[in-house]
This record gives sequence, structure tokens and C-alpha cells, in this order.
Amino acid sequence: MTPSSSPIHKLEDYKPSPWFTPSVELRFDLDLHLTVVRAEYEVVLQTPEKEPLFLNGESLDFLSIRIDGAILDPNEYQVTPLGILIPDPPKDKFKLIVENRINPATNTSLEGLYKSGSMLCTQNEPEGFRKIVYSIDRPDNMMQFRVTISGDTSLFPVMLSNGNLVGESQLVEGKKEVIWEDPYPKPSYLFALVAGELEETKDTFITKSGREVALKIFVEKGNEEKVGFAFDSLKKAMKWDEDTFGLEYDLDLFMIVAVEDFNMGAMENKGLNLFNAKLVLADKKSATDESFEAILAVIAHEYFHNWTGNRVTLRNWFNLTLKEGLTVFRDQWFTEDMTDPAVKRIKDVLFLKEFQFPEDQGPMSHPILPKSYKEMNNFYTVTVYEKGAEVIRLVSELIGRDLFKKGLKHYLSKYDGQGVTFEEFVSSMEEVTGHSIPNLRNWYHRSGTPLISVKESFSKESNEWIFDLTDTGGDDYPLVYSNSLAVFNREGSLLKEEKRIMVGERDQIRVSALDQEGTKPIVSFFRSLSSPIRLDYKQTEEETIVLAKMETDGVSRFFSFQNLIFDWFRKSLDSGKGENLSTILETIADSFGRGWDKTYHSFYLSFPGLTQISESIGCYEFQKLASLRREAVQSIAVKFTSQFQILFEENRKTIPIQTKEEIGKRRLKNIALYYLLYDPKNQFEKLAVMEQREAKHMSEEVSAMKYLLEIDSKEKENSVRLFFEKWKHDGLVLDVWFAAQVASGEDRSKIAEKLEKHPQFNIRNPNKVRALYFSLARNPLSFHAEDGSGYQFIAERIKRLNEINPQMAAALTKLFSPVSKQKGELPKIAKIELESIANLPNLSKELGEIVGTILNSL
Repeated sequence: MTPSSSPIHKLEDYKPSPWFTPSVELRFDLDLHLTVVRAEYEVVLQTPEKEPLFLNGESLDFLSIRIDGAILDPNEYQVTPLGILIPDPPKDKFKLIVENRINPATNTSLEGLYKSGSMLCTQNEPEGFRKIVYSIDRPDNMMQFRVTISGDTSLFPVMLSNGNLVGESQLVEGKKEVIWEDPYPKPSYLFALVAGELEETKDTFITKSGREVALKIFVEKGNEEKVGFAFDSLKKAMKWDEDTFGLEYDLDLFMIVAVEDFNMGAMENKGLNLFNAKLVLADKKSATDESFEAILAVIAHEYFHNWTGNRVTLRNWFNLTLKEGLTVFRDQWFTEDMTDPAVKRIKDVLFLKEFQFPEDQGPMSHPILPKSYKEMNNFYTVTVYEKGAEVIRLVSELIGRDLFKKGLKHYLSKYDGQGVTFEEFVSSMEEVTGHSIPNLRNWYHRSGTPLISVKESFSKESNEWIFDLTDTGGDDYPLVYSNSLAVFNREGSLLKEEKRIMVGERDQIRVSALDQEGTKPIVSFFRSLSSPIRLDYKQTEEETIVLAKMETDGVSRFFSFQNLIFDWFRKSLDSGKGENLSTILETIADSFGRGWDKTYHSFYLSFPGLTQISESIGCYEFQKLASLRREAVQSIAVKFTSQFQILFEENRKTIPIQTKEEIGKRRLKNIALYYLLYDPKNQFEKLAVMEQREAKHMSEEVSAMKYLLEIDSKEKENSVRLFFEKWKHDGLVLDVWFAAQVASGEDRSKIAEKLEKHPQFNIRNPNKVRALYFSLARNPLSFHAEDGSGYQFIAERIKRLNEINPQMAAALTKLFSPVSKQKGELPKIAKIELESIANLPNLSKELGEIVGTILNSL
């Protein structure tokens, strides 16, 4: 029986590999269609009793296998679709050489070795290495790699792998050979190879200890001028990791390659990071402020993995959140320091509420430490990443950031070069604090978002208000919470701040009344979302208004105002008509006089979208919500027309640079334009077109087009045409163009159908798939169209993607998760479409797991 024959991998069944390959020499003879791969492993038995040896291998053309130089007799091994089984290895330690062929040009799954543009490149996390060569492909098998790459210099003038270049020679017939060595043992998922016609750009970084590190970014020809911001981001991340955690880069060379066809955002292969090109290439003309910040964060994220993921890696894939949750938290912390802490936290919490909380409440709900999986690719989820990061943030809240820094350094020092689990991380934090952290481990095992209810009462005897907090679902896995709270008087003056640790299901907070008459103070709980929870607390409208204006924590002030808006929707749905907007208008009016940071003010003024509204109030009647939303935004636009005109003009002359001041001006100008375009008289649409024409920065240009499309302006076709003509030669910018046309409004499936026939759309390119199909599926008015057309359109594309790129097909199918919440016939229609996918004769294992999970919820 082979180790991979079971369709379900269970955490409880995990055992260390009986065999270990501490070193490997790989040889690649590159060819676009017929690459030959040879691996020479040192193989060592790790168990007292000898066991069969299994080498993972999928979609490989087997050539030969040898042990200690001798070719094995066919009776001594079995080649299966999942790998090679050697039932009775001859020794406890030996050299094993295995050879196979692969065809990179036909590998559309973008796993293993594949062709992207003019280059060959790899993606091996989690289990792509087995599509390159037969191997013990699991994260607890760490190897030292020596890699020889041979290829035609006309096709592959640049040939890269991990570590240091230790040899290069010219061969006969126009071929070249290079040798790379990585001195640090690593799992196979961190191996990388890139070869092709690439342009090299250079920079340097001097470490704290005085070492010079060569920095190189490789791009396809024509993109050399778009790497400046990426270099700056990398150097900031390297310095920040030194200053914050004392972590210095450990090699003399750090490389990044920009890849056009990439399933993920980026990959932290040791010393050779592969990036989706959209997260490397940027200039003021072609990238928005959001793109620049994404590049800053993702480059930092992958660099930070050098320690939290590479030097200390995973024992098994169930512990994926150990490296990803931890490193997301590190890149969030870094981005807070590089930008604005309150705004960055608002963005992270908004993302959590819009994407992760719904996943926690839907059919795809799972703990951040999954108990089982069929296909590991399906567990690269917002729960593992973002909720995992929130749990790490919670640790920093519980013990303080200074102790957290000490704990992380202790963890990395103690487990350097090892594959570990979340237990080692938690224990490291407890060791530096000198005590255990009760119930912290339960965060790794409990699925769903905790709901904390708050009940209030008054004690006449003590003249205190009593707030009883209860975790409504903590019976099986009681948790620990950090509750950052503040107390205000009725005028909004801050009376006190406190951080409380809530252990278990209940906590009681007693606060003195404001006077002898028992006047209740206003309490703000879980400020800045100090624990990843939903809060059930019925504050009065008066109390919410005070917090929306006066809360000294900018994050909680922002979400208090959002709560005012959500309450208006609830009341309007209950009454069947748009209720009075006076409290919202009054709060907006107050914000104009606060003198807040421009970026913060722009976020405060941003009106929540349909998905955010529906998830917050538990209503999925998108037609009604869209009508109410338009009514509210128009009322705001009419009430504050003059103020928005002033904001627009005051911030009109922006400089196209990435400074906090200029980013804030662009954002504030854009939000002012957004509201002006909702003016019922349609008097500002020409202004938006002019703004698009005269824009000096992509944030200004693309916002104008998106707004015109959202309001269904008579100028929208002109705007779309104008944008395309300007950017038709830049594929990454055209992703924005594809997405904008289907991201909002009704009947966008018909537009998507036209756009997928566009000569510059390519269903084999993940960025194009995300731009068109994912944007449509995240547009609730079109995807959840009452006639089922949105479901039918996306289901048919999932079927196509199943043949081309199963990872993309599975990820797109996840967007069917909310269908059980929809009204009328929609769940039935969705079920029919999902069943048609489930019945595909060649259903991939990635897609099969996701569609089966969602169908079980219907």
C-alpha cells in the first residue's frame, strides 16, 4: 500500500517519514517539450525497522532507477500513477538515482515546471515537486540541494535556482551549464528553478553586520523600468526585520523573478522568490496606490518567510498557518509601520469581515489547523492566512509586542533548521513570558468566528453598570481573548482605557456610573478588533453616534460609523422604505471639521458595498439593498455637494509620488468625485471623464472609470474605450479594465461573455481569470441574479478551468459558498449547476473536494 493511496489525509494519522533524503543532486537538461530530470539522493532509514520506500511522482515519464549505481530489476520496484514503490530497499543507507521526463510546455496546471511567456519556471508549494521528479515530497523531509541546469543559450540565457551560483560553463552546440548550491537544508516545496530570456536588474543592501547582499530582480524585456518600487520595498523589509527582530539575511544573494502566469501571489523559495508580475511591476502611470501598497506588503511577506517558513519550516501541511498566519502578521505590522497604523488596521478588518467571517460561517468553515484534507491546494484559505494572522496578533496583544519580539527570536533560534508545529511556536511564547497562556491552543482547533454577547445591567447598591460578556459557542473549545476597551462620558470625553484578558466563556466588567443618578457611561469593547470576534452588543443610537465622532481609537471610530449605516439598513428593511438619514448626515457633517489625516478621512467617508452590508445585517436580498444603498449615497451627495466640490478642488493638484500626503490627497479627491457622480442631476460626469483624461496617476485614472461604470453613466462607454486605447499594450493594466466592467451592476454576465472573446483575454492566465470571472462572481447583483444566469455562466467556466488549471477552478467554485443563504429558487439553481460540475467525467481532485463540500450544505 502506498502512502498516498488514501483519498483523505488526517492529522491524527500523521507519522514522520520512515525514510529521509538529507541531500540531493538534481540535473535538468532543459527543453520546452522534453526536459530530462535526474535526481541523486542520499537515502537514510529513520525507523528501527525497515519499511518500504515510496517516492512521490505524478504526471512523470519514468526512465530509470538505480541504487548504489546498479539498475534495479523491474521486480524490485513498482511505478504507479502516484509514484514509485520500492517494497524492500536493500540497505539502511544508500544512493538512489532516478530519472524521468516532463513536458513543461503542456503543463497548464502551473504546478511543477511549466512555461510562462519566454521562460520556464517552477511552483512547488505544496506538492508540485512531485510533478518534476520522483521524491519524498513532504515538508518534514529537508534536503541540501545542488542543482545543475543545462540548456540552449538561445532559449535559456538566464538559468537560476536557489542559493549561490558555484559554477558556469559553455558546452558544445550553443549550450550552457550552471551549478547552484543552497547551503541551508529545505523541503522540496521551497525548491525553485527559472530559465529563459530575462533581463537582470540590480541593487544592493548592506546588512547591520556590514555584509553586502546583492539584490536582483529578473523581468521580461521591456519591464526593466518598473522594478524601482519593488527594490525599495525589499530594502525596507530587510532593514525592518533587522531593526524589529534582529533578523539578518543569511545569503549573499537575494533574487526575485516576475512571472506572468502564476496561480498564487508570490512564493518564498529560498533566495529565489517567484512573484506574480502584478506584485512586482509598478510605476505611477500603470499602478494604483493600492497596487503599490500590495507590492510593499507582499515583497515583505515573502522576504520575511526566509526566517518564518524557510529557516524554521513545517512538520506537515496541517500546520500551514504556522508559517502563513505568522508571516501575514509580520507583513501587516511592517505595513502599519511604513504607512498608517489605523488605516492599515481598518483595511485588514474590512477584509476579515468581508471574506474570512463569511468563510467561517459557510460550508468551507474549518479551523486554522485543519483536521483533514483531500487536496492541500484547497487549504490556502483566508482562514489559514488572515484568521491565522489574527491569532498571532492576539498573542502579541496578550503578552505585549516587546515580549512577542523576544519570543519570536527564541522560537527561531531554538528550532532553526527544523520542521515544527504550532505547538513549538506557542511554547516558545510561553517560555519567554514564564507562564502558560490558557486556552490559546484552542484557537487552532475551533472553527467559526466566536460571537461575544454583551448584556448590561445596573446595580443601585454599588452605583455601577455591569457588563456580562459571554462566548456563545465556547462549550467545546473555550478560548482566551484580549479585550481592549475604553470608557467615555455622554459627551465623548475619554474617562479610562483598559486591556482585559477574558479566559473561558464569561467575563464581567463593572464600571462606575457617571453620577449619583446612575447615568450609564459609554463603553467601547474590543477596540481595533483586539480579538477576531463578532460582537453582539445593542448600543443605543446616541451611544453609537458619540463613538462614531469621539472614539479616540481611529479603527473603532470608523466601525462605529459603519454600524450607524448598517442600523439604517436594518430599520429601512423592517419598514419597507428608506428611513431618515439624519444621524448619518450629521456624523458626516461633523467629520468635515475634524482635521483628520486625509487617507483616514477618505476611508471614513467610503460607503460600504453590497457584500459588506449584506454580511453585516444578514440580508441577501441584493436588489433591495442596492436600491436602498443608491438612495443613501444620493442623499449624502445632495446634502454635501458643496463640501465634496471643495474637497475635490483642494486635492486636485496631486503629485504622482508615493508619499503619505499625496496618497491621501488622491484618495480624498476620489471619494469626493464618487459622491459627486451620484448627484441626481448627473452634472459631474464630464468632470470624471476629464479627470480620467488628465490623470497623472493610475489611482485617479482607474477610479474615474470604475465610478462611471458603477453609476451606469452615459459616459461609461467613452471611458472604457479611452482606457483601453491608452493601455492596450500593457497586460497587467488591462486586468483592471476587464475587472471594472463586471465588478458592479446587473446583467454583467452578458458583458463577461463578450469580454472573454476579446483577443487579449486568456483563460490560461490566472490574472485574467481572476480579473473577469472572480470579479463577476463577487458582484452580488450579477452572480446572484434571480434568473440564475450568474450561476450558470460561472459554472460553465469552472468546467473549462477544470481541464486547464484545477487550482483556479476550485478557487472560483468557493465563491458558490453563500448560495445557501439566497432567497427563492437560487439555492436550487445553484445545486443543479454544482451537480453538473460534480458529475464531470474527469473531475480534478481539487475541484471535486470543493464542489462536494458546498453541495453537502445545500
